[in-house]
Amino acid sequence: MTNIMPKPESKFLNQIKMLQSSSKETVIHSNTFSPFTKYMHTKRPIEGEIIEALKRLEQQDEKQLILLCGSVGDGKSHLLSYLKSAYSSLFFDVFVHNDATESHSPNESSIETLEKVLQGFNDGHTPTQHTIVAINIGVMHNFYISQMEKGQFAQLRQFIDDNGVFDENSLFTDSNSDKNKKFQLYNFASERVFALTSDGPKSAFLESIFTKIVQDDSDNPIYQAWKQDVEAGILTITHANYQLLQNETIRIRVLEKIYHVILRDKIMLSTRAFYNFIFTIIVPSELELDPNKTGFSIQHTLPNLLFNHPDRSPLLEKIYTIDPLHMRVKETDELISNLHVLSEKQAFVQNIFNESKVDWQSDIYRNVIQQTIEKNQLQELSKFIIRIKDLTEPTLYETFHDFVKYLYSFHTGDKKLMGELFAIVKEAFIKWKGSPQPNYYFVSNDLSRPHRLAFPLKLKEHVEQSFGAQASNEEILQFDNYVTMGFCKSVFNIDLRLYELLLKVKGGYRPNKNEMNVAIQFEDFYKQLLSTVEKNSEEVMIVRNFDKSKYLITKTSFGSVKFELEKVR
Repeated sequence: MTNIMPKPESKFLNQIKMLQSSSKETVIHSNTFSPFTKYMHTKRPIEGEIIEALKRLEQQDEKQLILLCGSVGDGKSHLLSYLKSAYSSLFFDVFVHNDATESHSPNESSIETLEKVLQGFNDGHTPTQHTIVAINIGVMHNFYISQMEKGQFAQLRQFIDDNGVFDENSLFTDSNSDKNKKFQLYNFASERVFALTSDGPKSAFLESIFTKIVQDDSDNPIYQAWKQDVEAGILTITHANYQLLQNETIRIRVLEKIYHVILRDKIMLSTRAFYNFIFTIIVPSELELDPNKTGFSIQHTLPNLLFNHPDRSPLLEKIYTIDPLHMRVKETDELISNLHVLSEKQAFVQNIFNESKVDWQSDIYRNVIQQTIEKNQLQELSKFIIRIKDLTEPTLYETFHDFVKYLYSFHTGDKKLMGELFAIVKEAFIKWKGSPQPNYYFVSNDLSRPHRLAFPLKLKEHVEQSFGAQASNEEILQFDNYVTMGFCKSVFNIDLRLYELLLKVKGGYRPNKNEMNVAIQFEDFYKQLLSTVEKNSEEVMIVRNFDKSKYLITKTSFGSVKFELEKVR
């Protein structure tokens, strides 16, 4: 009998699975800290605040409660585990409880366990030990409600109310102005995933995580496993995808996609979700289910895993909506056309990649591209080219970057850049319902009626006191997702979605009913301005729809005639 040697197992595939949400490496107990989690530790601003809080505990006779709250997977347990490992002396007389992983009894709910842990901080009780609790917002809310029903923990509940923990608009306030009070709270949600800078959005935290995952480091088990596989000739599409992410330009462009959907869709990104995201753009589902396959297919390349798999995670579902394939421009149409017509397709594709200043190509990708050409899968190849160009070249779609620039200028008080935004909004305002002549604006765009009314209005730019409030900061760490601006002392909030729509309106586009839901605030703002003018104006213009003839009706101050009618050319 002939012995069939089994295919060598990929060490890289085994290691990269540590990034999955289901991996034990991403769900950390506050008492454990593995070599991988130690290697992956990345400092963030809240870490220094908690270290200072722990140092103050040593000086406090009255026992204090420190609450570390946030969403699932945002790094509370990881940080506690790291601090206990790196600063063990600070935990000498401190009890640590993690609501997500610790329970006194399998028959006891997390709320019941938490009630016992915090009993010393209940009204009329005296705690015997400093206590730190890592708690998810949902668990805290359930605890709050249950204790309110029981009439317990009134002081703690009042502290939670005072800090607006359940109020989304209060997440960015300083909840610890009194550092020596009985209760302290540190909210991981108060840290923005990225900062605004003059060079665009930046995230030292996410960039550091990304770099640690792909860099050549003796302590990085993922890279070392990848290297061993490559040297042993054990190759899959995941090895090529991982190699692609070793390029810093690619990583920055991938992160920009994340910043885009965070800003536009106002989503929260946890550390655990970010780890899982990296896994999903490296490992296709096919290899996740069967590691014995190679996955050598253009559909399994990173650009396609990034933009074309909304089913794999909520984050990828959002990124799918900004797929460059959805943004049809002249350049992409010409590319697709040439690919189908030219006979030397391999040379044409290679020339496209040679134009890129980014050295990203691997032998696996080259072979996959050649295989795709041989199979005449030109549509799939076109999609790949458009997506990889979006990750290797300066973006053709500047809307996101422009909006971030204006958002930054609003906080820093840059009048020149804000002037650019005002010019865009003003032109969109003029075309929102239409304007029969300069400084006159229609009340309605309903053309089914015999005529329309227009009132005079001079648009004077207006911003409120928050404009330029962070002029001294090079990085804006705390900010809303919108710019507050307007005309004539009336304001509205313009976020990324509305900005995108107003750009289209500026170009002559008429929003449909669904898009008008995005523009509710702007529509209300428009109506408010015109309503104010209508009440106070002494003139109105009437425009007949069928022949566009215009008549100006003016209220007179003296004489027997109350109104004068004049045809306007």
